[in-house]
Amino acid sequence: MNTVQPIADDLSDAFGARLTEERNRLGLAVHELAHLAGITDYMQKRFENGTSTIPIDYLQALAARSDADVLYIITGARSI
Repeated sequence: MNTVQPIADDLSDAFGARLTEERNRLGLAVHELAHLAGITDYMQKRFENGTSTIPIDYLQALAARSDADVLYIITGARSI
């Protein structure tokens, strides 16, 4: 029997991969980006590996406190 993976899981994985890519582009360690966003290292890792959904307030914090390309994280299209 085939099991269909929910779309939300696919999106979380894609968001997480782009978030990791963006963190690496900025030259930041996990704990550094977590600090900028006001979250724990543990939650940063969960966002990056797709096991937790990325909340809007996290993205707002990244946009306000870093040079992260939040549009890229959300859509996969670069804005910078």
